Amino acid sequence: MRHIELTITFTDGNGAARRETHVVEACDPPDPDAEHREAHILLTELKVTVGEQAAPKHNATARAWLEFPNQPARIEEYFDIQNSQAVWLELANLVMGAEADLTLAQTLKALEPPSEPPFSDTTAINDLHYVHDRKMNLLNQSVHAVIKVQDLVNRLLHESLGGDLVDTSKPNWERAQLLRCNVEKGLKAKLAAGLISQPDFDAVTQALAIPENTPKGQTALAYRRRLEHHIRPSVDYSMFFSALGACPSILQLRGFKRNRTGT
Repeated sequence: MRHIELTITFTDGNGAARRETHVVEACDPPDPDAEHREAHILLTELKVTVGEQAAPKHNATARAWLEFPNQPARIEEYFDIQNSQAVWLELANLVMGAEADLTLAQTLKALEPPSEPPFSDTTAINDLHYVHDRKMNLLNQSVHAVIKVQDLVNRLLHESLGGDLVDTSKPNWERAQLLRCNVEKGLKAKLAAGLISQPDFDAVTQALAIPENTPKGQTALAYRRRLEHHIRPSVDYSMFFSALGACPSILQLRGFKRNRTGT
């Protein structure tokens, strides 16, 4: 049994100090390496929590999505309105959460050393791994949030336009039918049937095209595809990542041929 006591002192510019002390009983036996890791983790999280962080750029935009127009509607539109507002709320939370994760990831990035420590320095490697792993988890979590944003935009259009934008006749329709290509076909069909106006169709089409014209959008897309369909991409420190096979030229030199299963 170990007795761990943590005291944090907050000192103002005028010298006034306040302290908070917390005690934890640990079941593990004494271990200097473990104690160093525990102290390093606490210090890292403290630096991230109180350190300088970039101000959010998109919170105001995301919150504005929740300013729903207070307009009269027909009773048959009730579920369209209710469902679309629920999706807007989820979209706002996702965007604000993704930006917050990216901000924290950038803060952790600033704590990483400029170069890799010697591989023989186990303590330094472990310290770096904690910071790097926290950063990468936040980065990848934000990427997954953006992926969900893209999918929820499809759902938003489907719910806002009567719930029949795509074919929902099969149980797996959300996975098999709620795709951007099907959503675009559904929009064109509603336009042709006179169920949406040309200005509304043009506005939606232009909005859907915005991600394609975003600066560094292709970099984000390449990372997203690598993250979703490959092993985790190597970022900053290759020592913490694995790789698949070798480049084709090396395989050819060694007399190997790669088949369609990737073996």
